[in-house]
Amino acid sequence: MPLIAAYHRPDSVDEALTLLAAPNRKPLAGGTVINADRDASDLEVVDLQALGLTGIELTDGRLRIGATTSLADVAECAEAPSTIRELARRDQPASVRSIATVGGTIASRDAESTLLAALLVHDAQVELAGADDTSLASLLETGVRDGAIITAVTIDASGTTAIEATGRTPADTPIVAAVARSADGRTSLALTGVSETPVLVDSDDPTAALQPSGDFRGSSSYRLHLASILSARVMDAVR
Repeated sequence: MPLIAAYHRPDSVDEALTLLAAPNRKPLAGGTVINADRDASDLEVVDLQALGLTGIELTDGRLRIGATTSLADVAECAEAPSTIRELARRDQPASVRSIATVGGTIASRDAESTLLAALLVHDAQVELAGADDTSLASLLETGVRDGAIITAVTIDASGTTAIEATGRTPADTPIVAAVARSADGRTSLALTGVSETPVLVDSDDPTAALQPSGDFRGSSSYRLHLASILSARVMDAVR
């Protein structure tokens, strides 16, 4: 935990929004991001645990996942699509899954999160307090507005999905991953490792306009090569 200046635990969403309206305050869910910082700061945290934002419910084909639901709970949810369950397990090690939250995963916008890619292809819509609800694709571009709170994400639970990924070893975070979904005659495709966040791409031309940054695990051209191959594989699997 960083050396925070103050800790707040509101009892309602309205109270949390009031607290977050002040400067230097950030929402705290599982704490896997904030707790990684050990530097002294003037940060104040607003703990969301008491706001009733935990739980998973399937209604009319859409699965609603509360923002403070842990990845471990998502991984064990029988009503969640199999790819969502699998990638909730892969996204974090077992020691972290029980505290890492869906809302925190979305807010972090991790470019390598295969779970975010799976949510994207399942038409994820993000419910917000203090801001207008929006698609996950839009939120990954802009980030969560200061003072707003992710309260839930909903996904279309139908369809057929496939995932392919390449890493240095099977246990490593993938260098590039592709997730595809087919439902009602339509296909969607998302990639990780090729942009600043996981992104939806054109299933007919998945690498168009992509300019990934290279690092010690792979150059830009190598990532584009992987993206093309993995995309073809998952699209073949869902067609």
